[in-house]
Amino acid sequence: MMIKKVLIANRGEIALRIMKTLRQMKIHSVALYTEMEAADLHVKTADQAFSLGNGNLSETWLNISRIIHIAQENEVDAIHPGYGFLSENARFARACEEAGIIFIGPQSDVIEKMGSKIMASQYARKSNIPLLPRMEGSPSELIEHAHKLGYPLLVKAAAGGGGKGMIRVDTPGMLEQAVFAAAEQARRYFDDDKVFIEKYLVNPRHVEVQILADNHGNVIHLHERECTMQRNHQKVVEEAPSVSLNAKNRHELHQAAVNLAREVGYRNAGTVEFILDEDGKFYFLEMNTRIQVEHPVTEMITGVDIVREQVEIAAGKPLSLSQSEVKASGHSIEVRLYAEEPAENFRPSAGTIKKLLLPSGKGIRVDSAILNTGSVHSSFDAMIAKIVTTAADRAKAIEMMTEALGQLLIHGITTNSSLLLNIMKDNSYRENQISTHSIADNLKKWSGAEEDEKSSLMAAALFLWMERYGKNVGSGAWRLAASEKVKVNQQEKELFYHALGDNGLHLSYGSHNDAYEDILIDGDKLHFHRNKKLHSVVFNYSERNAMFLINGVHYQVILPEAVVTPKIINGRSVSKLLDLKASLFGKVLRVNVAEKQKVKSGEPLLVLESMKMENTILAPDDNTISRINVKEGDQVSDGQVLISFES
Repeated sequence: MMIKKVLIANRGEIALRIMKTLRQMKIHSVALYTEMEAADLHVKTADQAFSLGNGNLSETWLNISRIIHIAQENEVDAIHPGYGFLSENARFARACEEAGIIFIGPQSDVIEKMGSKIMASQYARKSNIPLLPRMEGSPSELIEHAHKLGYPLLVKAAAGGGGKGMIRVDTPGMLEQAVFAAAEQARRYFDDDKVFIEKYLVNPRHVEVQILADNHGNVIHLHERECTMQRNHQKVVEEAPSVSLNAKNRHELHQAAVNLAREVGYRNAGTVEFILDEDGKFYFLEMNTRIQVEHPVTEMITGVDIVREQVEIAAGKPLSLSQSEVKASGHSIEVRLYAEEPAENFRPSAGTIKKLLLPSGKGIRVDSAILNTGSVHSSFDAMIAKIVTTAADRAKAIEMMTEALGQLLIHGITTNSSLLLNIMKDNSYRENQISTHSIADNLKKWSGAEEDEKSSLMAAALFLWMERYGKNVGSGAWRLAASEKVKVNQQEKELFYHALGDNGLHLSYGSHNDAYEDILIDGDKLHFHRNKKLHSVVFNYSERNAMFLINGVHYQVILPEAVVTPKIINGRSVSKLLDLKASLFGKVLRVNVAEKQKVKSGEPLLVLESMKMENTILAPDDNTISRINVKEGDQVSDGQVLISFES
């Protein structure tokens, strides 16, 4: 079969990643987009692009008949689903098969088998792969018999993935609510409310094996990836190979993945996921029947282009290499840059990116759909970019990633960049003393910008220079020594300063003295010499509020005269408010209260869904609800009034 034209039923960075390989293979690429994405990079890069129109996801990216119609109208040979959306939808794969279009992925019946965690576990059992103790049945049966497994437990959706429909249960009193909440999430995201429960491992690791299988009976593995660093059951940092395995369990893990692929008759690229306990014993989790977000780390250590293999397998060709030819060398780490606020339970941060500078250099790979500026849409996943570093060993790859994150600049929205940088710097990560709970356990320490007094005061001093004297440095008042109190990252500090020539200043604080010379503002960058060394920092400021990026860490500086409006995040505020406003773009999932109802501070008011995450909005104060301005199903924007209070 010849594949000359491929439609990519996806968007963003994975669409661009697929296009890159298609271009190398001289295959024509076809992109899709909704009207809000018309100017996005994947649309501009494709050879052709067609609109899915407007509407919600079910009317656009999940609209099987619409996508098939576009493919048929434009004589497409094959469809690549990427990851997410319809990539693991058996009905979509079957629709392609029935329309005579090649689906670049496994067969529809295999997707169906592996898409159910319950059915997938049955095939794992046939392949003699260990399973965690689990229980299946109706909600009432699960609630009645759960004590036989013992606590803690994990309630899991039978369908889907991405951390949806997964709830930890530590005590019997939590179980009933968790079972029904997980079932509701599963119904909403996967149209299947079936759930099961399994024993919960307290300090597990997550390791997965990449496999490739063709139509000629060949099945190989491309080694493993470690994906232990997660938040809300979703991966944040991935690396290859895993340093948590010894030679014995590594071989057993690889063989288990290959055996499962053979047992189910798998074809194309897939990933078998396992969980490891503290003794190194592994248990089957699930099989992902698509290309993974984290596939770049495997490509970097093996040199195999996984997308190319997918296309050639779909075209009926045998694998381009045998198991003995698969060699892994070096170590590769990937971090996911998300538009979110880690300190606020990873609250999504949709909006416009005003400035983006991504790292570059030898050993650095960046997969992103945004170059310098762009939009992060609330309807889609919050990932902005994947940053990958590859070096001779893990320690060098970590150092390279630390430097790469230090080069990163993003203005306009909040991201998890400080979290990623602090993970890379932390000894527990460097020494591989981690589990899937490490981010949750260290969130307070890792989510805030690392407090560096010298850097923070430098930011404050530079801001003072720009805000008050940047245009008139030689004025008499500026030449006199002065002091000023400023807030840096919400901490008040006192600075003593005076001018040095026309373009410099001397700063003292406590026992420290610093001189900044040859200060020059160049667009959104500020250059200066300190200790005869040239420094450059990036800034973004208005009135008396500024944001500085120094060594990969963001610092907020506020002059004391600034009027700072209380910011509402998840319903919390520093002062009593009459109007509760949304701090994100999203959809109203549930309204938990009614008009005229009295509420207590911290009481859940409503739930917003944004970027595939649920955000519970809490009452900021004790008050009485005057008016509810939204209803379930409404789309809301940042700053929109959700609820009004009486006083």
